[in-house]
Amino acid sequence: MATSAGVRRRWSAGIAAGLALAAAAAVAPTAAQAAPGGDGVYNAAGVQNDRNGKLPNLQKGKLTLPEPGPQGRRFESGSSISPKIFQGTLASASEFPYIVGIVTTFQDGPDYYWYWCTGTIIAPNKVLTAAHCTADGPGTTRVIAGNDRIVDEYGNILNTSGYVAEVASTWTHPGWNIAQQYADPENSPILDDVSVLTLKQNLPSEYTPVTLSAQGDQTPYAAGTSAVIAGYGATYSDEPVSDSRLRKATVTMRSNADCNRPGLYYADRMICAGSGTPSAPSSDTCPGDSGGPLLVGGVQVGITDWGFTPCGSSPGYYERLSYYADSIRADLTRPPLVNADWSGDGHTDLIARDSSGNLRLYYGSGFANDGFGGFYLSKHLNAGWGGFTRVFRVYNWNGDKRPSIMAMKPNGDLFIYDTDGRGNFAGGARKIGSGWAGFTALMVTNNWMGNNRPSLLVRKSNGDLIRYTSNGAGGWENPSGTRIGTGWNAFNLFITPGAWKGDGLEVIIGRTSDGHLKMYQSNGRGGWTNPSGTVIGSGWASYKSIMVPGDWSGDNMMDLLGINSSNQMRMYTTNGRGQWIDASGRVISSGWGGFNLVF
Repeated sequence: MATSAGVRRRWSAGIAAGLALAAAAAVAPTAAQAAPGGDGVYNAAGVQNDRNGKLPNLQKGKLTLPEPGPQGRRFESGSSISPKIFQGTLASASEFPYIVGIVTTFQDGPDYYWYWCTGTIIAPNKVLTAAHCTADGPGTTRVIAGNDRIVDEYGNILNTSGYVAEVASTWTHPGWNIAQQYADPENSPILDDVSVLTLKQNLPSEYTPVTLSAQGDQTPYAAGTSAVIAGYGATYSDEPVSDSRLRKATVTMRSNADCNRPGLYYADRMICAGSGTPSAPSSDTCPGDSGGPLLVGGVQVGITDWGFTPCGSSPGYYERLSYYADSIRADLTRPPLVNADWSGDGHTDLIARDSSGNLRLYYGSGFANDGFGGFYLSKHLNAGWGGFTRVFRVYNWNGDKRPSIMAMKPNGDLFIYDTDGRGNFAGGARKIGSGWAGFTALMVTNNWMGNNRPSLLVRKSNGDLIRYTSNGAGGWENPSGTRIGTGWNAFNLFITPGAWKGDGLEVIIGRTSDGHLKMYQSNGRGGWTNPSGTVIGSGWASYKSIMVPGDWSGDNMMDLLGINSSNQMRMYTTNGRGQWIDASGRVISSGWGGFNLVF
């Protein structure tokens, strides 16, 4: 919250609007940039990006994120909180049990950065915020509940109380016009800037969901209505180090005529509130408050989105929840999915291996309509993987809800490389098996037996399908394997997308020699619901690689990605329940011929 005056310009708490936009050009890997040499972040030409520009809410420095789970008492005491509201005052998290902080960290070459936003709880595992707080850059994200202050002046997370949760996946409104904002950031409106985060852990019951305005309800928006704003934002524009304390203020709703800024304000989906002018600044939101609530009578009617700098020099602008309520609530009933998230921000990332054995990480932005196909940045991840005949990812092998990489040597030895869930390898290789060279196919499932433990499904040369399941602690539940099918030699490629039909039952999809995709669904107990299989697609014979890494488009529903004979990557979207939304697909990037594995 802030009250200050001066020259106006628009601000947004995301990071991409002010970063070197060449970073987003890493959408088309080429042989020339497959291994540019050394660590760091590179654009499509192999040139290292510069992220040292001054940005709203972007802090330089290494921030250590807390591990998920309880951090002490549920709320801070709030004994030092002032009861006053005028011009904005400190607030207690216990007063707003539905408000959370959202903190993201990332590394760019040798430099570390972090930024933060505000959000509101709308279900035990769902947080509402602005899209630019989540789909606007790579990194590791934590949602922090119950704290009066998120980060101190020394860049330390204050985690002596409250609860910390990880992000599993995200939904972003499909109309968010980030591509237009990239092209013309000063003159483009910010439209449909709305996201919902799905958490890996349910928040404790003390953190109660906020009530959202009803779809179409215009009553709370009448000019002159008293409203409350709250968030963890800066206290004035360009504050060098924010104390990220929770603050609140009372503001007044303005009329559409007062709010109107030609080309920027859309009355059907926006509202403004506050009485600030350059000569008489007043209470307002500021960077870091983005994604937080505008409240009328304790009901959230808006999402903090954009405004002018200095903060307080004009009314603040908010997404009008009477326009978005139904689309937000729709995400509450979407089937859960597991994204191939390497960095820990809830977005799917891709890993590719080149002919020299280098692994390259392609960060997903979480939103395929960003103008770059959903690719944000790429970087050299690791080297020395050329000696493995199989390399693939597995999730939650150790019961830690983190990704790992498994790799098999030509002699059949199987190794696992664990990670810290934040994009870093944790320790070296660990041998977990031998004798795996005799299998003609190998694939990973996350929950084949309905026990939330991953399994490896392998095909023998005689067509038998064998299941090996994790014991949830890094070992094997059935080290000798369990046969679950015969006659699988008819397929030349396999996909294991998880619960394809959205009912919690995992599937395996095989491709036939004539290009048909055939789906077989587990019954969650080791058997099959459709032992004869179901054809779900045709025309796939020319694809060199097909994968279902979770959600790529940003709608929090399962997508299929395929690399065709022209080395283009195409995206096919589904409704998360086994039906195609876009069965024709569209190209999202090209130039993948320099890699022999993409996973």
